[in-house]
Amino acid sequence: MPAIDFSDADARERRLADPLNVAVNDAVERAAAARLSRMYLGASILGHECSRQIQYEWMCTPELPARVQRIFNRGHAFEPLIKVELVLAGFTFAPKEALEFVALDGFLQGHADGIVTSGPALGDARFDFPAIWEAKALNSKNWRAVVRNGFTATFPRYATQVALYQHFLDKPNPALVSCVNADTCEVLHLALPYDAGRAHGAIEHARRIIDATRAGELLPRFTGDPGNFQCRICQHHRRCWGKP
Repeated sequence: MPAIDFSDADARERRLADPLNVAVNDAVERAAAARLSRMYLGASILGHECSRQIQYEWMCTPELPARVQRIFNRGHAFEPLIKVELVLAGFTFAPKEALEFVALDGFLQGHADGIVTSGPALGDARFDFPAIWEAKALNSKNWRAVVRNGFTATFPRYATQVALYQHFLDKPNPALVSCVNADTCEVLHLALPYDAGRAHGAIEHARRIIDATRAGELLPRFTGDPGNFQCRICQHHRRCWGKP
């Protein structure tokens, strides 16, 4: 029986343990940990099912490794690429000055990815302008879930984000949502109707969170189980539970 060759695995471990690789990654991690929190409640976090997590994400510095921050930044990297494709296809966009909203005495703010003001003929498909445009980069599993189950059912948090943009930017037409499969670069473009109930519910939720946070009150967790999957992956797990 021939001997098993472990050379590839050994080479991988040697490369990962190379002093240059270790030193550069350590420097990047220190820089990533120094990221500051925002002084306002963002529309993108209001859809979390845990009110306490929303408070922490608003007021505390997230404990995010550099690798996780890269995953988030990947979405920002895809956004201009998809926008360029849409512009080449004949869509036009409002200037960036039109994309921001400030509400609730400045404690609630948001910045849409875009507002589509016109577009090319789309054959039998109808789409009304102007409309909020939102781009999301997803891994293959989540992208397939959107194709199978729809955007709102798969990502209610993102649906809340879009509804707030539609409400505060006064664009009640269905939004154009572009979901990019970050693994295969396939894109699913879909229309997301305005859900006034979702928007108003999120606004009232924001009021409660702002009032509680300003009063120094921690809102309840969404679960009493620190081992809950959604809880375990929260970047504020140690802060919330006081456990390693």
